[in-house]
Amino acid sequence: MLNILKTGVLSATALLGAFLAPMAHATTTETVTLAASPPTDAKPALWVIKDADSTIYLFGSIHVMKPGTNWFNPQVQTAFDSAQDVWFEVPNLDDQAAAAAIAQKYMIDPSGSLTSGLTPQEITQLDALLKPMGGSTAAFKNLRKWAVGLVVTLQQINQLGYSPKEGVDVTLMAKARQANKGVRGFETLQQQMELLVPTSDEEELKGLRTLLKDSATVDTDIRNLFDAWTRGDETDLETFLVDKIKSEDANVYQRLIVQRNAAWEPQIETILAGKGTTFIAVGAGHLIGPDSVIKMLKAHGIKVERVRY
Repeated sequence: MLNILKTGVLSATALLGAFLAPMAHATTTETVTLAASPPTDAKPALWVIKDADSTIYLFGSIHVMKPGTNWFNPQVQTAFDSAQDVWFEVPNLDDQAAAAAIAQKYMIDPSGSLTSGLTPQEITQLDALLKPMGGSTAAFKNLRKWAVGLVVTLQQINQLGYSPKEGVDVTLMAKARQANKGVRGFETLQQQMELLVPTSDEEELKGLRTLLKDSATVDTDIRNLFDAWTRGDETDLETFLVDKIKSEDANVYQRLIVQRNAAWEPQIETILAGKGTTFIAVGAGHLIGPDSVIKMLKAHGIKVERVRY
């Protein structure tokens, strides 16, 4: 389930904010200690496309953030400030009412079959993961497996000192609105959720089992990913992000990464055909690897350059 966040899918975090926030943001002593750690200077990856009358910046975001990380550095800020429009995966990430309505549709399982297909040992393990937030499989029986997995994942990330409330996308969206910039999106919250939700009972069960299997290494996984992102290391990002998603479930990789990138690429070409400066912030997983938006743009003859700083 960590891979849901890795892909850059934002709607899941928005849904939790609207529907499951009290459970997802339970705090621990470790969280407080990590949040008070010294500030970290980050140099996340930034790319630029230019033609005679247009400039497009492409920024690979991460949807959770460790407080005190200085990622909005002068180079990123200059690019952002120069833009008239800012594009995100979805334009209404901060619309709690819309998120709550969609949560009711996609996260609820009236049949109460959360534990169906799980072994007794897996149910015990899931209960143990839910316990820190005061939950249990019995208490969450009317939530779908993928939703419970997401709650567990965000709780684990929170315990490590990372906060969805300080994620790059929500921060940039707030800054864009404050500056009266145009806020645009490549897809709607509804469209993103339709791609995010597992397409079969088998896929949903597999996803929850992957969560249980990987729960012991989530600390290392998120630290490796966050460290690669703060360094703007494309090779490590591809290893810890793109390659891992692809190896765990090729079908999910196609649906959440490749198909969405292919849908976004022509929209970026349309932006480039216009005038002015645009700042695009999407999950880093969409800008890295062999099937990235950047690779697709280059395949169409568009020059994309990494901003070195």
